[in-house]
Amino acid sequence: MASTSPAESAAPPAVSPRDAALAVLAKPDSTMMQLTQAVNTLEKEAQPRTVKIGVSSSATVDLLNIYLRKHGLLNGAKIDLVAGNYDDPIGDIDLFTQAGVEQIVLLPFFDNLLPSFEAQLESLDPAIIDAKEAEIRQRYRMVFDKARAVPTIYLGTFHRMGSATEASGQDAVTLVLARFNAALREEAAAYANIRVLDTEDIVRTVGQNAAFDARFYFRSKAPYTGVYMNELARRIAAAARGFGAHFYKVLALDCDNTLWGGVIGEDLLNGIKLGPYDYPGNIFWRMQQEFAALERQGILLALVTKNNPADVDEVLSKHPDMVLKDAQIVVKKVNWEDKPSNLRALAKELNVGLDSIIFLDDSSFECEAVRQQLPMVKTVQVPTTLSDYPRVVAEIKSLFLAGGIAADSKGKTEQYRQRAGAEELKAQFSSQEEYLASLELKVELTRNARASAGRISELSQKSNQFNLTTRRYSVAEIEQMMDSDTHAVYSLVVSDKFGNAGLTGVAVIHYEGATANVENFLMSCRVIGRGVETGIWPRIVADAVQRGCTELRAEFIPSAKNAQVQDFYARLGMTLHETNSEGVQRYAIAAADFAAPPNPWIEMTYVE
Repeated sequence: MASTSPAESAAPPAVSPRDAALAVLAKPDSTMMQLTQAVNTLEKEAQPRTVKIGVSSSATVDLLNIYLRKHGLLNGAKIDLVAGNYDDPIGDIDLFTQAGVEQIVLLPFFDNLLPSFEAQLESLDPAIIDAKEAEIRQRYRMVFDKARAVPTIYLGTFHRMGSATEASGQDAVTLVLARFNAALREEAAAYANIRVLDTEDIVRTVGQNAAFDARFYFRSKAPYTGVYMNELARRIAAAARGFGAHFYKVLALDCDNTLWGGVIGEDLLNGIKLGPYDYPGNIFWRMQQEFAALERQGILLALVTKNNPADVDEVLSKHPDMVLKDAQIVVKKVNWEDKPSNLRALAKELNVGLDSIIFLDDSSFECEAVRQQLPMVKTVQVPTTLSDYPRVVAEIKSLFLAGGIAADSKGKTEQYRQRAGAEELKAQFSSQEEYLASLELKVELTRNARASAGRISELSQKSNQFNLTTRRYSVAEIEQMMDSDTHAVYSLVVSDKFGNAGLTGVAVIHYEGATANVENFLMSCRVIGRGVETGIWPRIVADAVQRGCTELRAEFIPSAKNAQVQDFYARLGMTLHETNSEGVQRYAIAAADFAAPPNPWIEMTYVE
């Protein structure tokens, strides 16, 4: 009898209960019992974040509970749900406020606006429809007003349950539905804390027959299946950026069989598959259109590919159907180095964290190497079935854009190119001061710029390295502080001879009697090291003195990424008074003694 070595006879490694539960959540066909058991197992463990969410609906949506908890756990968050009353969104806001919810889901249901509203619509008096629209506007305007202080509200649009009765699709339900949804969106547009969820698109995505169960709708006003609720919860999680788990900034792209079909080094310029008409080139051409749209929204595109640089440059400049051009690529790592090394170099060059990068490659070998060596990078593989590629890219887009992009965040590629130009210029000067003076730096400091609340909130979510406390702020919180007598929110816009870098810094000051407390100070790493970070403080302190403050206090709260600013307040001239057991440093200085380092090369403008 043949002997068996210990390695051959060893049993496969046991799967931990946690990994087994996560696998159940990730499977699309897990049963409700399996999901419930997996969720309960994982919720017994400590999660990095707990998010309290209130759900208000004019239909019974109890199933949403398990699916929101599922997608929370998949993103490392425990979801604590507070259920609202049936069809009482105004009263629910009071309930949610008392419960301390951080996010609210509002799900108005079209067919419940009147009993069997869809069936009645063909015969309803137009005056009744007009009155119903006015009621919807008034009701949700009151809801939105009451919920101004809630950081984020996810508002589902109306959708129909039945199918159009006319071949054209333009029956009474379709027309009124579009009208009412336009009213909802119009009312929501005035509130920066509202994210609209297109529930009509959810129905289209999962299929009408799969979305609804008429039995439970007529028995208990519970129209939705688990399939619908799972997709709704997934989209809420995406809009919440994984409930705070991620904020991606960079899409790193392979080239061969990712941006075009084939291998440029073998197939040459005329042999690769890329173009709007013929398969498979039409798929790659369409994906490039999607990537170009992301770049216009402010996402940075980079190339990370094993290739000869001249070959890639030839495609970028000479292929007639190449959508992406060199000007849209912020950094190119085109060489024969391994992908993890190139991604590390990319992150260093852009001064971003590896966890802010999504990497897209067709090679299972390369993807696995990145997953193993750089697990913080979100790695996505081009599907072997090319017809699935648009779906994969749609998921990538949702990771970048679901939480919304502030207008000031667009055009990031040019801003990073401006930074590269400034660094290139630096080598021409013998001293740092001469170099800074040559940049023609201008800083516009603004107090309580309400129109910039969205960008200020976004910057607080994205900034990690130059962030003294790593506090995050919602748009509603920013607006509240701006409207308060006890706070001031300063934002700064930086420009130089290479162009405008946009809104790149925020200081939040909390006034308590004679003390001005720096609640947080954060900046984009694109503009640090030029004196901007210290140049704004004389004006901020002068404002505090004008209010009657005699002391400035600040604190540094350490995180995994902000070690580079640990001594910032010391460099600003403040005195360290305390360092606690968690490494939190507290500083103070008399306002009369404050004197920031001089920065004569900066032209400062103050807007009140």
